[in-house]
Order: sequence, then structure tokens, then C-alpha cells
Amino acid sequence: MKKLTLNLTLAGVLLLGASAWMATAATPEEINQLVAVLKSDAPQKEKADACRELAHKGDASAIPALAALLGDEKLAHNARYGLETIPDPAVDTALRASLDKLQGRFLVGAIGSVGVRRDIQAVGKLAGFLSDANADIAQAAARALGSIASPEAIAALKKSLPGTPAANQLAHYEGLLRAAERLAAAGQTAPASEVYQQLRASAAPHQIRAAGLRGLILLGGNQSASLVTEAVQAQDYTQTAVALRAAMELGQVPVWQALAAVLPKLVPDRQIGVISALGKGGSEVGIPALQDLAKQAEKSVRLAAIRALAEIGSPRALATLLALTTDAEREVATAAQDAVAGFPGKEADAAVRAMLSGQDAAAKIAAIELINRRRLLDCIPDVVKAAGDADAKVRVTALKRLGDLGTPAEIPTLLKLLGQTKGGQEVGAVEQSLGSICARAEKPEAATGLIVAAMKGATRDQQGALLRVLSVAGGSASLEAVRTAVNGTDQELRSEAIRALGEWRTADAAPDLLKLAQTAPTPTDKMLCLRSYLGLAAQAEITPEQKLAMCKDAMPLAQRPEEKRLLLGAIGGLNIPEAVVQITPFLADETVKEEACTAILTIADRVLQRSKAAQFAPKLMDPLTKVAGATGNADRAKRAQALLELAKKKTGK
Repeated sequence: MKKLTLNLTLAGVLLLGASAWMATAATPEEINQLVAVLKSDAPQKEKADACRELAHKGDASAIPALAALLGDEKLAHNARYGLETIPDPAVDTALRASLDKLQGRFLVGAIGSVGVRRDIQAVGKLAGFLSDANADIAQAAARALGSIASPEAIAALKKSLPGTPAANQLAHYEGLLRAAERLAAAGQTAPASEVYQQLRASAAPHQIRAAGLRGLILLGGNQSASLVTEAVQAQDYTQTAVALRAAMELGQVPVWQALAAVLPKLVPDRQIGVISALGKGGSEVGIPALQDLAKQAEKSVRLAAIRALAEIGSPRALATLLALTTDAEREVATAAQDAVAGFPGKEADAAVRAMLSGQDAAAKIAAIELINRRRLLDCIPDVVKAAGDADAKVRVTALKRLGDLGTPAEIPTLLKLLGQTKGGQEVGAVEQSLGSICARAEKPEAATGLIVAAMKGATRDQQGALLRVLSVAGGSASLEAVRTAVNGTDQELRSEAIRALGEWRTADAAPDLLKLAQTAPTPTDKMLCLRSYLGLAAQAEITPEQKLAMCKDAMPLAQRPEEKRLLLGAIGGLNIPEAVVQITPFLADETVKEEACTAILTIADRVLQRSKAAQFAPKLMDPLTKVAGATGNADRAKRAQALLELAKKKTGK
């Protein structure tokens, strides 16, 4: 029988304290010194510390001094702490004697200590307190009797319960629950079962009845399976939840078998709860029932069954999960794919690979995606083969995933596949994969020669794709190849090259972009090149002064409002006063006046926060004055005035 997990109580402290006492036994002299402190006029803290020390080191000689403090206003708790862990029966005698003398909270505390020590001889006295007019005393006695858990203690609780005031009944139930847990932990199944049955059938609050059910289930044996199946069909969902949790704690095969058998008879919300328990329980006995529901049931139930099969992780479930990866219900297919993607073991790898070798196109696509998610790099040749499949969707999927799986070693293969592509989607898929590999490579420019060579004899679509890949690879050789296309006679290819140059990531393309921003054949291409040029100007490795010079070179090109806004955005990111000088003329342009105001305010705010603000402040005063007069926005005007005052303060004016 599985051991019950008991709540941490002072009984645990008692056991720990006893072992600590044995491990740190003190000399008689040390104990006498601590006792002397208790009998002296020492401060409260010293006496409290002595009580704590005696809890670990005390023996029979310390008991009278500690017992004398059980009614002390300030030290009663410390004294009980000291007494509870001393392994001498004289402690029990002293505590029993105190029950006749103490009153109020001191009596409540002493009763609790008697319960901690499980003093059977105190049962009679504790039973007398069950009807005490003081509710705290009556409740403490009920809990203490439960901790003692002797037949006499349990009988006293049962006898008292019917006539107990409502306010005290919960403590009685708690006492009975404590007693049942102790009996169960000691292997006394029959008496424990009797108490749990009484609690479950009582009119107690739902948590007590639920605890009774849980206790009965955890006792194991033939009754556990029937109790669980009964509870999962009950109207009260609390009973269902408690039973399923207990089933997971117990983890016995007969219970899983019973749950699997009742599963088809349940309503969907109960099915989901049982399915979750079966999954977390990890027993394979529930696999057939889960497979049936995963194939055909309400969608929420199917999804739960798929997740449970994945949690169990048995190869027996693989065939069902793989079949569901192409289910007509999209959420079901996705859940099955997620399940297989994380499924443990080589069996799953082999099953996915076999799936790709089948005839069904949807299954092939799912297999390719799973190969990628499981990172089955040894399956790259299989994916390459799938890139030549008769089904276009399979080909496109394979071409895309080669970019996720592959390394620069796959670039020649991808270039060869590009030459065999049959449509725009496939060209785009190869481009995506080549770009992905180049972006991850340590030296992407090493592939430039292969890519440039592949352009010879390629279709225009293929050449355009390769030009865009070159922008990802980067390097001087790639840039030269794109320049060649930009200066070529093929207008369509020239447009593709301009777009590739517009996606360049390093500043070496800046002169080309600036020139194209002036000479590109269409306004769209000009705007693209200007935007890309200004984007390069924002790169971190370029100094602010260099960035400003680039922006100044681009100023004559910014004629339309959208172009001017691009330029102001780039200059506004520079935190140098010289940038303000370049922006100020735009304050007279009604189309971008407010953007210019914002850019000046942003730069001024940052510059004036610097340690050398006094050096730069004079250059900002005139532009800030102009902003305050030019803007039509009251908040901006107010901000400009505040920054102007700050600039004056920095200059000492």
C-alpha cells in the first residue's frame, strides 16, 4: 500500500527535535546553567533562548523549571517548545498535571503540546474538555485527540460529535481526519477506512468529505478503483477532482484500468479530467481508450486525448498520433504535430522518416515539418529527394525546410534545385532557404562565387532571387555582382538588383544607394534607395559625424514631404548639436514643420543632459527659440520654452 503523505505538523517537529537532542546531548553542567537562567531574574530573551536550547539538550532535570513557566504570560510558548522534544515520560506527567491548573490560552497551549506528544494517558482528560464552554479549549482538545489517534481517542471524538456546537464541529472533524491519517500511515487500514467512511458520509463541510474520499482511495486495495469511477460520475465536480488527484497520487494499475473503462461513458468535461489524469499518470493501460477518443470525439476531448498520449510517451501511441497529423480538423492536426514533435525516443524518429517515404502528399508535408522540428539532420537527403516530388506543395515545403535544416554545405544542392524549379513559389522557397543559410553562416560571403556562377543561364525570376540572396551574403564580391546587374541593359533584372541593393546591410553600399536615389528610373526605386541609404546611416558602427555627413549628402534628394520626413527621422536620431543646424531650415517648410520641431526638441533634450552641456547649450538657444515660435502645438511650444530656459541656465545667462 502506498504511504500517505501527511501534513507537516508539530509531530514532525517532535521527531526532528528528538533526533537533534540525541545528536547534541549536553553535559549536566550545561543543562544546570540553562535551568538556572530560567529560575533567575534574567531578561525575557535570555530565558526564551534557554528554552530553545533545552529543546535540544534538556533532560529530566530541566522538566520542573520548564513546567513552572507553562502559565507565564511571556514565556509559556517557549516553555512548551522546550518540553515537547525532551524524550522523557516525565514531560507527559508534567503536561497532564498542568491541564488541571491552567486556564484560557495557557490551557489551549498545553492541550496542543499533549497532542504533539501523543500521550495516550491524557485521553480521558482531553475528552472532558470536548464540551468545555470555551470554544478554543474544546477545539484544541478535539485536534489533540486526533493526533493521539488511539481507539479511545477516536471513540471520544465520535461520541462527542453529535452534541457538539456547530462552531466546534469542524475541529472535531479535523481531529478525526488526523486520526485516520495516522492510522493509515501506521498501516492500520481497517480502522482508518472506518473513520474515512464516516467523514465521507457525514454532513461536514465539503472539504472534510472530500478528504474522507481521498483517504479511502489512497488506502488502495479493491475499493480504490470503484471509489474513483463512482466519483468521476458524481454530480459534484469537487468529488471528481479529488478522486482524480488521489488516483494520480496512488498510481495503481487497477485504478487506471477502471478509469479507462468508464471513460467512454462520461460527458465531455468529465472525460477531459479523466484524460488529463491518465496522461499525467503515465500508465500505458489507458492508451487504447485515449486512441479511440483522439480519433473520434468532441474536438476538446480529442485535443486532450492527444496531449495525454504525448505525456504517456509510449511508442504504442505513435501510429495514431502520426495519422492525426493530417486530420481534417486543423486544431487536431496541429496538436498531433506538436505531440510528435516532442515525442521521445528513436522510434519516433524512424516513424517520421518512414512517413516521408509514403505516397500521401499531406503526410509527406507533415513529415517534412516534423523532421525540421525534431532536427533530424540525417534526414536532409530525404528532404532533398522530396524537393523533387510530383506534388508542388511537397516540393515547396521541402525547399523551405532545407534552409532551416541545412548548412553552407547544402548551398550547391539548393542552387541545383533552383535550376530545376517549376514556378514562382518554388523559386521563392529556394531564395528563402539560401538566405536563411547565409544569415546563419559564419562567413556567408564564401558562397558568393557559387551564387554568381548560378546566375548564368538562370531565368529572370531565378536571377532576381539570387540577387536578393547576395544582399544577405554581403561582401565585396556580392556587392560587385549586384552593381553589375544595376548597370546592365536588362531593365527587369536592373529593377531586381536595385531592390537587392536596397536591402544591403553594410555601409559599403552607401555610395551606390545615394547615386541610385538620384538616378533610379522610377520614383518608387528612388524612394527605396533613399530609405535604404538613410537606414545605413543609422548603423551603430558609423560615428555620429559620419552619419551627419551622409544625411547632408542626401538633403538635395529629399524633395517630397515623405522624403523629407525620412531625412528628418535619420537626423533626429543624432545626439550632436550640429544636427540641429541641419534641421533648422525645415522649420520654414509647412509640410514637415512639426516633424522638424520634434527632431530639434529630441536632440536638444539629449544634449542638455550631458556633462558637457554648457559647451553645447549656446548652439541650441536660437533653434529652440525658433521652434517655440514655429510650432502650432502647445505642448511642443511649452517643451521648447522649458529647454530654452535650461540651455540659458547651462550657459549661466
